[in-house]
Amino acid sequence: MQDCNPGNQLESIWIRIKGTGIQKDLVVGVYYRPPSQDEGLDEAFCQQLTKQAQRRDIVVMGDFNYPDICWKTNSAKSTKSNKFLTCLADNFMVQKVEEATRGSATLDLILTNVEDLINTVEVVGSLGASDHVLLQFAIQRNAETKTSQTRILDFKRADFQKMKELLSGIPWTPILKNKGVKDGWEFFKSEILKAQMQTVPTTKKNKTSAKKPEWMSKELLTELKLKSDMHKKWKRGEITKEEFKRIANTCREKVRKAKAQNELRLARDIKNNKKGFFAYVGRKRKKKEAIGPLQGEDGVMATGDREKAELLNAFFASVFSEKESHLQPQQHGMDEGLGEIQPQIGKQVVQEHLASLNEFKSPGPDQLHPRVLKELAEVISEPLAIIFESSWRTGEVPADWRRANVVPIFKKGKKNDPNNYRPVSLTSIPGKILEKIIKEVVCKHLETNAVIANSQHRFTKNKSCQTNLISFFDRVTSWVDTGNAVDVAYLDFSKAFDKVPHDKLVKCGLDKTTVRWICNWLSERTQRVLTNASSSSWKEVTSGVPQGSVLGPVLFNIFINNLDEGLEGTIIKFADDTKLGGIANTPEDRSRIQNDLDRLERWAKTNKMKFNRDKCKILHFGRKNGNQRYRMGDAWLDSSVCEKDLGVLVDNKLDMSQQCDAAAKKANGILACINRGIASR
Repeated sequence: MQDCNPGNQLESIWIRIKGTGIQKDLVVGVYYRPPSQDEGLDEAFCQQLTKQAQRRDIVVMGDFNYPDICWKTNSAKSTKSNKFLTCLADNFMVQKVEEATRGSATLDLILTNVEDLINTVEVVGSLGASDHVLLQFAIQRNAETKTSQTRILDFKRADFQKMKELLSGIPWTPILKNKGVKDGWEFFKSEILKAQMQTVPTTKKNKTSAKKPEWMSKELLTELKLKSDMHKKWKRGEITKEEFKRIANTCREKVRKAKAQNELRLARDIKNNKKGFFAYVGRKRKKKEAIGPLQGEDGVMATGDREKAELLNAFFASVFSEKESHLQPQQHGMDEGLGEIQPQIGKQVVQEHLASLNEFKSPGPDQLHPRVLKELAEVISEPLAIIFESSWRTGEVPADWRRANVVPIFKKGKKNDPNNYRPVSLTSIPGKILEKIIKEVVCKHLETNAVIANSQHRFTKNKSCQTNLISFFDRVTSWVDTGNAVDVAYLDFSKAFDKVPHDKLVKCGLDKTTVRWICNWLSERTQRVLTNASSSSWKEVTSGVPQGSVLGPVLFNIFINNLDEGLEGTIIKFADDTKLGGIANTPEDRSRIQNDLDRLERWAKTNKMKFNRDKCKILHFGRKNGNQRYRMGDAWLDSSVCEKDLGVLVDNKLDMSQQCDAAAKKANGILACINRGIASR
């Protein structure tokens, strides 16, 4: 602990909390920096920070008095502030306070070298008559206690040859020809799971943060035990310190080599096993995977896994549009399509799809694991082809293909707010294969008949984030270069993928067989949420397309396709991320932009969609821009000086310095991860 007096010394207090087990020590510091502090003391603090941050987790808080630092762009005007930013970068520190703490400046800071160590920082008022705010936050470290046990398939001890023999003896063709799609699917699934139970053993998986590392071997365990024994002997005076250090250094070097070899293996295999690589890196970042307590609308905190799953599922279901009647092609004048297109559903095609499955993906609610399906590709391709062909021909879709296990993915903001989680659906693997086959038919139709507007750059051939940004800003910069004022509206739909009304998706000129299958696939869907080892009850899905499905993105493009109709300005889309821009020199120009915004608002209302007006912003470009205010409905849109556009920071001066600073900050975070936890450099 260190406590210094003001004046010619630093005002700081440091406490070191000793780590347990494999955890590093945690250093917590409090610091006050007077506004007029000289450069010598600033340098002394940076040296102190560097010393404390070496090989330790660190959190520093206090009043730092750097009013000119912009933490959004990680930039500053004064030399003192820039030296401080350099010190933080050199020590891989991140700043967690996102709001102003005195006037419009962020003077009170919370710094850490482990980003996920600090949970949401909240401003909770002020202390007495002080003009500073109170900041509330939590320091969270992974616990080393056992939380739960789950049983997983142990593929290392699986007998796939026996499984193939069991399934090869089934007369698939005559059995499936005499059954309907749903009965045929249930028979197919039950036989696979029965064979799996006989040939693939299960093992207990303890969900603990202190589990045995992947690189640990019996030889290393022996070395570590020897090191521990030698340490005890040294403490008892039976051996010298030099003898113990020699054994400890040898053990340390062997552990480092084992870690490096494991990391290189993960890196080489990243194309086939991304999950394994990023799970390893995530653990090194101290990333907290488990979902913490969640706050319901009544203010009550849900802490149990089942409670959290139910709360999230209730929230995800609450954003759906009203339930529609069961869709049929004839309801929408689709009896006469553009000609029947028969997808390629043969044994060979299905076998190729099975053989290319990623065995590290998670199964859907039907519990058919991709590793099992891949191993059985040659045996089960024919029965699956029969089921697929019958499903396509009759329009019947098994219930398993319309169920989803939803995994909540945290986006940003408060971690206890269910609104800050994105639902990603894990659906049936065989169902996804048929989706891929049907997607080829749909995409061929959309491409041949130029159905999707040129303004859409997501899920379309030869288009991407880059083409979206280049094509839009090529036009904007050409306008600005010729002396025009330009206004751009960044528009944000609220829960776009969840609110898509299904009836819109069948009005795109597809043949009636395709439309019938899609209608039935979208109807009567259900979902449940998984958190840790628990799941919620099932809830009905009344609108939207599953996030994580194969067909969903293509169908969303069809839905949002006519958003452009009747607009005078320039509009460009990347799925639901939409930009509207136009010249804004005269009142007439600005009136046209406002009219376009009114049309978009009416479109959203007609199509049961909703704009998140708080997130819709206006960027004003050009020296002579009058900064006109625009509205959507009855809400005025805020102007902004900088917006993140498909991951790129764009400011009103079309200056890329903020994007460069952000990229450097992100790269520094990656370097911090490598520096702290990666043995192989």
